[in-house]
Amino acid sequence: MPFIAASRERIRVGYISKFDGYISGLSIDDANNYEKLSPGTIFIFINGDNEVKYLNIDEVNALTSRDLRRTKPCNVGPSPCGPPAINFFGGGGIGAAGNPVIDGNGTIIAIDVVNSGFGYVTPPSVSVIDPCNNGNGAVLEPIITDGTVDTVIVQDGGSGYLPSTQPPSNTDGGTSSEYPTLVTLTDVIVTNPGINYLPTDPIVITPNNGTGLTFELDPFGKVNSVKVNPGGNFTSLPDIYIDSDTGLNARFIPVFDVIRDPLVAQLADPGEVVQVFDLIGLQITGYVDGKPYYGNVFYDNGIKYAGIRNTGIRVYESIQESITKEVQPIATQQIQPQPQPETEEDPTDVSEPVTDTLTVERAETRQTTTPTQNVSTTTTTTTTSTTSSSPSPSPSPSSGGGGSYGY
Repeated sequence: MPFIAASRERIRVGYISKFDGYISGLSIDDANNYEKLSPGTIFIFINGDNEVKYLNIDEVNALTSRDLRRTKPCNVGPSPCGPPAINFFGGGGIGAAGNPVIDGNGTIIAIDVVNSGFGYVTPPSVSVIDPCNNGNGAVLEPIITDGTVDTVIVQDGGSGYLPSTQPPSNTDGGTSSEYPTLVTLTDVIVTNPGINYLPTDPIVITPNNGTGLTFELDPFGKVNSVKVNPGGNFTSLPDIYIDSDTGLNARFIPVFDVIRDPLVAQLADPGEVVQVFDLIGLQITGYVDGKPYYGNVFYDNGIKYAGIRNTGIRVYESIQESITKEVQPIATQQIQPQPQPETEEDPTDVSEPVTDTLTVERAETRQTTTPTQNVSTTTTTTTTSTTSSSPSPSPSPSSGGGGSYGY
C-alpha cells in the first residue's frame, strides 16, 4: 500500500446540521464557503491522535498538515491487559464517549457517559473493544435525547472483562488512570412481562442494598412496570425476579446512574465505591481535601461546590487550597489609560473605561467578547466664539457571538 503524505489539501472538517446530523468531509475551502452562509458555525476536526476538536473558521484556516500527524508515541512493546474500551459509531453524530463500569465478576454493569456527543439522528451502535479478548458477550443500547447520548442501557453485561484493580494514586497531582464512582439503581426495565403473576407475589432483588421494588400487573398477570424506591448503591450486578408459584418467564434489566467521583466520606461507605479505569481522559474540576475531583460543580455567589446544588462541600482550585481551606489571592493588573498628547488648545479628554478581552473556552463552543475601544472626545475653545463644541456620543460596546452548530 503506497504511503500518502499528509498535506493541507487532505484536511477535512465537519459540522452539525439541525436537520441532517453530522456532516463531514468538508475541505477548508468548503468550510469557508459554508461559514459565509452560516456565520459563527463551529466546525469539528479529528486530528492525527484521533481527538475531536471544535474550531471556529479562523482556527480551521490555521490548520496545517501537522495536525493530521500522530504526536503521541506508539507503544510497540508488550502492554498489560486492562479494561475494555467503548466505541460509539454511526447514528449520524460524533463525539460520544464513555468508560465501562465493571464489577468484580468481570461484568459490565453500567457506562459512565463522559461525552454525550452531537448530532445523533438515531441511536449509535456501540462496540466493546477488549484488547486481550478476555471478555465477551456485552450488549449495549444507547439512548439519545436532542441529538446527544443521554445514557447507555446494559442489555447484557457479558463476562470475563478485566475491572480496575489498583487503587487510585493521589501523589501524582490527580493524573491517576482511575477514578471512583457510585453506581445507583434508578430504574428496572421489563424485557419480558411473563404471565400469571399475582399482586401478592414479592419482587426480590439480591443484594438489595436498601433498595425497595414494587410492580404493576395487567389483568393477565403480566408485569407492566417496576418502580424503584429508593435506589441503593451497587458494586455488582443484582439478581431481580418475582417469587411466584403461578407466574413465570418475567425478565428484568437494572438501570444504573453513575455518579462520578463521589465524596466518599459524605455520600457513601467506601465499600459502595467502584473504581473505573479512565480510558477517555477526564478533566479535573478541582480539589477536595487534597484529592482531585472530577464530578459536577455548582457555583453559589462565586463559590464552587461539589454536586449539582449547594452541598456545602467546597471545591478548590489547587491541592494546597483544599488542604488549608484558604483561597490564595489572584494577582490582578490594573490597566492604566494611556495619556493623551497635549495640544495648544489644552483639550479636555473624556475616555470610556477599558474592558479586557475575555475568552471562554468550552468542550463544545468558543465564545469571545470583543474589547471596548477607548473613545476620546475633545472640546476646543476658540477666541472667536463663546460656545464650545458638544462632545460626540461614544459608540456602544460590541460583543461577538459564540457561534452555532450550523443550525
